[in-house]
Amino acid sequence: MFRILIVPLLNIETRERVKDIIKNNQLNKDDFKKEHLIRVPSVNSEECINLLKEIQPKVVVVQGTRIISKKVLNCIDATFINTHAGITPLYRGIHGAYWSKINKDGHCGVSVHLVDPGIDTGGILYQENIETIPQDNFISYTYLQLAKGIELMKLAIQDALNDDLKVITNDLASKFRTHPTIWFYIRNRIFKGVK
Repeated sequence: MFRILIVPLLNIETRERVKDIIKNNQLNKDDFKKEHLIRVPSVNSEECINLLKEIQPKVVVVQGTRIISKKVLNCIDATFINTHAGITPLYRGIHGAYWSKINKDGHCGVSVHLVDPGIDTGGILYQENIETIPQDNFISYTYLQLAKGIELMKLAIQDALNDDLKVITNDLASKFRTHPTIWFYIRNRIFKGVK
């Protein structure tokens, strides 16, 4: 219900803010050559495994995909790196910035981490908080995380190519997050002002 009823309204509410974030951070979804795009049925498909074996990349950048199987992770000798919209391990799963705002804990940010068979459980390479303003909401947090995540991912890729990856640790508890319910969202927007 939340995704069907609330998210479309939030998209309208934050349309101009998202445009500003895209412009100010020079985000451009057309910033790659489409002729280099190769589609596979699934990240866990034999087609994907065969493609990885053929290409033999040193680094595989993961963004917004399902859990990658051990079979794929082990099919080549490469470093798999993911950008995660949350500070791990405290905000594993989805919508880390939103959950941090709900908890008012100061961990509203993004992580770049190694990919393992778990859900956002790989070694942390980089983490950084994002700066939000009162006009931000559930939708715009994601764009802010994306902009910061791209910066951090570039650093991680360079480290991987230079064989200089360093895993960092923090003492945060590990917690898996999902979509808020419609009632949870409405209640916290009214009483806590978290959009």
